[in-house]
Amino acid sequence: MSDHFSGPAVMGDPSVDITDFFAFPSPERPGHLVLIMNVFPLATRQAFFSDVVTYRFRLRPLARSGRSVVHGTEEVSIDITFDDGPLQRGSVLVPDGGGASFVVGTPLEKDGLRVFAGLASDPFFMDVEAALRTDMSGRLSFETATNTVHCRDVLAIVVELPIASIVRRFGGVTLVGIVGENVVTRRGKPMRIERVGRPEIKNFVLANPMRDPRTRGVELRDLYNREDAFALSPVYRPLYESRVDANLAFFDSLDGEEAWPIGPDGRHPLGDLLIADCLILDLARAFAPGGFLEIERSLLDDRPHESAGGRWLDDDILDELLTWMVNGGRGERFGDGVHRPTKPASLSFPYVREPNDRADLPLPAFLRS
Repeated sequence: MSDHFSGPAVMGDPSVDITDFFAFPSPERPGHLVLIMNVFPLATRQAFFSDVVTYRFRLRPLARSGRSVVHGTEEVSIDITFDDGPLQRGSVLVPDGGGASFVVGTPLEKDGLRVFAGLASDPFFMDVEAALRTDMSGRLSFETATNTVHCRDVLAIVVELPIASIVRRFGGVTLVGIVGENVVTRRGKPMRIERVGRPEIKNFVLANPMRDPRTRGVELRDLYNREDAFALSPVYRPLYESRVDANLAFFDSLDGEEAWPIGPDGRHPLGDLLIADCLILDLARAFAPGGFLEIERSLLDDRPHESAGGRWLDDDILDELLTWMVNGGRGERFGDGVHRPTKPASLSFPYVREPNDRADLPLPAFLRS
C-alpha cells in the first residue's frame, strides 16, 4: 500500500503513519502548488492528528545531470502542527514567515494560502493481496482486481500556496524535489519519524528482505524512514542500494525478458533514481493528470520532459511503476486491474473527497495474517 504501514515503528501510532503524499500544480488556480499528506490508515471519526509531531513538506531545487538529478542546498519547508483539543485546531507556517490557524474539518483561505485538514476518503487504490502474491510467487498474479482500501478513510492535510515565492527562493529554478515527513523535536533537535517521496518505494521496492544476500532477513524500512531524503547516510546507503537492486532485478524478470541490464558495477539502472526518493515536479508546467514518473522516465531516456510530473490524486501509480520496472514502459502495460479510487478526486479545493464513514469494514486480509 502506497506508504500505509510502511515499517514496524509507525504501526504503533497511526497518527504518524503517512499513508500517501501528493504534489501537483493547482487545477483550480494556475500559479499555485498543491501539497497533500495523508496519515492514519483506516481512520474513523475518532481519529486525531498527532499533537506531538510536526507534519512537514520540504522542497529543494533540482538540476538535471545526465540521466539523473542533483539537488541544491536551498530549502523551502511548510510546517503544520495540531493541538490536543477535542475540536482540534492546527497551524501552518510557510517559508516567508506567514501562516494561519485553522479548525480541523474546515477549509481556510488567507492571503492566497489555502489549508484543509480533516477526515477524507482514502484516495489510494491498489490490490495489495495481488501485489503480495506476485512478490511471493515470482509471477504476475494480478487477477482479482480488488481495491484493498475501498471505502476506507484517512486524515488528510492539504496546503495550496503560490509558486512565485518558491521559484524566487530557488533563483528561478522551477524543477524541484518534494518530500513529506513528520518530525518530533527534542532538545532543539528534530528527529524524523517517517518520510515519503514516491509511493510504493518502501512497501513494494524495498520491503522484501529475502532476495539480497547482503541484507537478507533485515527490516530496513524503519531505518530508511529516519533518513534525510536529500542526504542519505553514507554508512547505510549501500544497504539500501543492495536491497533495491536485488528487488528491481526480480521485477524485471517477471515477463521473462530483460529490460534493464545490470551495469558493470553491479547496479540496476533504476536504483539511484528511485533511492533519491522525492517527487519531481516542474513548477513551470500546468496541471495535467498522468504525470507520475514522466520526468523520471525522461531522465532515463535522455530527453526533455513533457509534463509537470509530481503526482495527482487519481494517477494509477501501481500500473505506472510496475510497467516501468518490468519492461521499461516499452510494451505491454502491467497492473493490478484497479484503475480508480473509491471516490475520484475533485478539481476544486481541497481536492480530496468527503469521508466514507464506514464502520462495518473488516481489517484487510494482509493485516489479519
